[in-house]
Amino acid sequence: MRYRVILGLTAILAILISSSSFAVEPYALHARKAVLRELTAKERKILKQLKEISDEINHKSAGIELLDEEIARKELILRRLSLKLAQKEKFLNELEKRFQERIKHLATTGKLGWINLILSPKEISSFFRRQEYAYLILYHDKQLAQKIKEEREALEYQKKILQEEMARLEKLKQRYQQQLLALEELKREKETLLEEVQRNKRLYGETLRMLKSAYDAISKMAAELERTREELEVTKKEVLETQRNKVEQDKKPPKTVPLLELKGLLPPPIEGEVVEYFGLEVDPLTGEKIFHSGITIAAPVGTPVKAPYAGEIVKISIVQSKGTLVFIDHGYHFLSVIGGLGKVTKGLGDYVSTGEIIGEVGETPYGRGGVYYELRYKGKPQNPLDWLDTSKLKFFR
Repeated sequence: MRYRVILGLTAILAILISSSSFAVEPYALHARKAVLRELTAKERKILKQLKEISDEINHKSAGIELLDEEIARKELILRRLSLKLAQKEKFLNELEKRFQERIKHLATTGKLGWINLILSPKEISSFFRRQEYAYLILYHDKQLAQKIKEEREALEYQKKILQEEMARLEKLKQRYQQQLLALEELKREKETLLEEVQRNKRLYGETLRMLKSAYDAISKMAAELERTREELEVTKKEVLETQRNKVEQDKKPPKTVPLLELKGLLPPPIEGEVVEYFGLEVDPLTGEKIFHSGITIAAPVGTPVKAPYAGEIVKISIVQSKGTLVFIDHGYHFLSVIGGLGKVTKGLGDYVSTGEIIGEVGETPYGRGGVYYELRYKGKPQNPLDWLDTSKLKFFR
């Protein structure tokens, strides 16, 4: 009756967990994972936009630097042109002044020359030669003045073109500066948005981890409940089997001498090397103290395992760290626990004799295979090496 009540409560709890948390949690996890993926995608998009904006800012800054260099170069050229124009203007003024003086001198010379010519006919050839030279000089000065004027006009034109080019560069620079300010403002907005997205991403990440931990805990609880239910089912079967086999108790052969009289003479479940001893031991990896209620004897997988003494199999269970356990009641409050079995050839309620095979050594997920043996008297573990025939065992320490 007690087993049926426990089984019923376990089944009800498992149904409640599977119908509530198991149905809700995966959906909640899925929804939050979707939001987290969306935030991650948004973060990548903003980072890409920030990189593009930064590249554009660098490009505009480089453009402004080039414009400054070009404007400085144009200003230098303009100063040189202004200096040339001033020199041309000065030279032209001097030339005009010299030209006027020569005309004045020629006019004076011309009047006086005719008088000299009348008074001294011998000087007529010299007079005409001087007049011709004077006109040639005036003509040369006129041509030079015209050339300088044309050069000055060309320089003025170049200066005008250069000033227009500088004005265009200044406008372009201002436009670049305005665009640079707009890009920097946009960058600040994107950085603020990125901080918000990253903050939300962290919050959702923490929530997701908490939900996953809770879901894992519930899953573990459900698995534990399922294992408990299975064990209860096995126990129920064992009880039913025990009750069913009670009618055959009289058919079993009587037990031999009490186990107390055979201390130190019991055959071990298997012959091999003892790799784990009874008593307190310090774990070499963790440094924790561990109490071993029995011993472990190493043996290859598939090695037959024997009963150390006659008795009745009263329980068969599975323990994760020790494989399948077989409990043999020897009477007089003695109980043997044999573990590490992969295969059991006897059933619950069977009577076994001393040395009879009850199963085989099973595989282990770590280390080499072996058999765990524990001997209890009135529920308290005894040192199996005090009861077994140790001549059939090997010791590594």
